[in-house]
Amino acid sequence: MSIVRNTGYNLAASLVPIIISLVVLPVYIRAIGEARYGMFALISALVGYFGVLDLGLSAATAQRMAAAGNNDFDAKRKIFWTAAAINLAMGLFGGALILPAALLYVDHGLSLEPAMAAEFRASAVWLVLALPVTMITGVMSGALRGAGLFRDLGVINVWTGTLSQLLPLAAALWVSPSLTVVLPVLYLSRAVNIAWFGLVIAQKVLHSWRPQIDRGRARDLLSFGGWVSISALVSPLLTTLDRYLIGSISGVKAVAHYSVPYQIASKSLILPVAIVSSMLPRVASAGPEEARELGKRGIRSIAALTGPVMIGGVVLLRPVMDWWIGPDFAQASALCGQILIVGFWWNALGVGCNSWLHAVGRVRLSAMAHLIEVVPYLVMLFVLLKLYGIAAAALAFAFRMALDALILGKFSGFGKEIVKLSVLGGGLFALAFALALPSGPISGPLLAKAAVPVLLSSALSLAWLYQERTLLRSVFRWPMRADAGG
Repeated sequence: MSIVRNTGYNLAASLVPIIISLVVLPVYIRAIGEARYGMFALISALVGYFGVLDLGLSAATAQRMAAAGNNDFDAKRKIFWTAAAINLAMGLFGGALILPAALLYVDHGLSLEPAMAAEFRASAVWLVLALPVTMITGVMSGALRGAGLFRDLGVINVWTGTLSQLLPLAAALWVSPSLTVVLPVLYLSRAVNIAWFGLVIAQKVLHSWRPQIDRGRARDLLSFGGWVSISALVSPLLTTLDRYLIGSISGVKAVAHYSVPYQIASKSLILPVAIVSSMLPRVASAGPEEARELGKRGIRSIAALTGPVMIGGVVLLRPVMDWWIGPDFAQASALCGQILIVGFWWNALGVGCNSWLHAVGRVRLSAMAHLIEVVPYLVMLFVLLKLYGIAAAALAFAFRMALDALILGKFSGFGKEIVKLSVLGGGLFALAFALALPSGPISGPLLAKAAVPVLLSSALSLAWLYQERTLLRSVFRWPMRADAGG
């Protein structure tokens, strides 16, 4: 099993839809308008939050599939079909709940023009379909991840991710920008990939089409997933509440000004998620010492590989958004995005620790970490947002991500690594912010200023990667030519 090869599959599968989104997003916003896009972001957040009804079964499916023997097809069938049956039932149940919740929020939580509110009510019925599709897809994705079939998973995600962006845009441009047209096209395009997932799983993972639902497996999956579901309940709440508060306090256009840089910054998690996802099957089946070594090197690799790109992003985000979407939009959202980038760098470190805890079955500690963060974050978010706007909301997010990384690092035994990386990364990000300010303490051409922290962080990253090349080669098993000097 090559972690590097599987990481490559995961990375390629994530990058193609992102490249398409870079082209599609500004056209999409112009086609449907900022207010509709803000509503669309709120709808997506609502579906994401109700995904808590997954009960952690997607993660449990991946972990249990990885821990099962390669040829134990009977166990794999029971794991998959039991998880799928539970998730389908919960998805249908959640679909019945999400519709009245959405209508209640529109009527009492937002200040909308009557025409926009009526449009949302007419399209909200599609939320009932969205949740079951999302939850079944999660279990299917978990089955492929647990089986190590990252190439197949990547191919499916590339095609379906592409369709889910292009088809709604085509509908908005050539049929109508109304949500009553865009939402049905979006969720029907996502439903297509369920058949593709099912075909691959039946042929390559289960070697059978026959369902096997097992009560004992249900208890095991729910026990593991129960702790995961606590994180799944708290994490989406903390992740989506900022947009709902922004919508209530500052309006739906402010949601768009926050959501677009949030989406841009969140793409920085592609590489960390690709790394930890590809490590899951090996960590789950490894002994304690090997698992710890994998975790430590994985976290350091995440910091080394993401740091230079994200530091450069802080300096260059404003001019990129100015060119990409427009100067007015960039003026309203660039600072918010720069702060979010820093938060997502800490989030990447936390993802490494959190995924390691899941892979070794210590999901209780992961859930405890998320519970610890709730009160400090909510208080900070509300106060800062009320006083200072969306940039302050981004600051609260960055604070939570730093706290998340430190707590998860402590619980996983990688606390010292997180502290060292945070000190080094924090200094480099501070330099990047000083360079990014138009009237900051350092003057000069923007690209030249961006090169300073990027080259510095790249040099540090490359020095560490070179120093650790022999150990990393043995841990990640990448195909490299032997060094002449050993």
